[in-house]
Amino acid sequence: MADPVVAAPRMNSLIHRAVLRDLDRFGQALPQFSSGDRGRATGLGDAFDRLDRLLTHHHEGEEEHLWPLLRRQPQDAVEVGQLTEEHDRIVSALGIARTTFGRLRTSASATDAQEAGAAVDEVRAAAAAHFQHEERDLPELLAAADQEALPGAVRKLGRGQPLREALVFLQWVADGTDADQRAFLRSTIPPPVHWLSKRLAGRRYAAVTSAAWG
Repeated sequence: MADPVVAAPRMNSLIHRAVLRDLDRFGQALPQFSSGDRGRATGLGDAFDRLDRLLTHHHEGEEEHLWPLLRRQPQDAVEVGQLTEEHDRIVSALGIARTTFGRLRTSASATDAQEAGAAVDEVRAAAAAHFQHEERDLPELLAAADQEALPGAVRKLGRGQPLREALVFLQWVADGTDADQRAFLRSTIPPPVHWLSKRLAGRRYAAVTSAAWG
């Protein structure tokens, strides 16, 4: 298996890619929503709930396990503070989007789909700015961190989820990857986990994805 610290920036980038992929799918689907299509409204709501859970877990894990190790120097503490503020902006945007998708589930109206689309745009703007900042500066922050404590902290980032959610995560992050990215995931996550993910979460992941975006 790949060294977790060496692999961390690339895994982070793959997670960011998956978030933006889903947000772009929402951006394409919501303006085309047909009023009264309750199946599609439910599918979009389920897909948003999945994205909301996975992104929230990712950011909470960073703040709990990784950020404390990245504050060794005053300038690094300032940088991490800025990253945390960006997380807060995403949290706020997700909260608004959560409400709009809840209304869309209930009403299945084109008006609520438009409001959900506007909320998704806000999430995407906040997420894209944060991801660009983090991917630019994270390698340097990792290099300056406590190198003895860092591997354990990085390993904890993917933990703390129920098993089924962790298996869904692997389906989600691998969705739409190219051959090189899939090879990286296989080098980072043990093969039995990939097998379990496909067997136990693959069908449900595909069903939610199809119901949302067809």
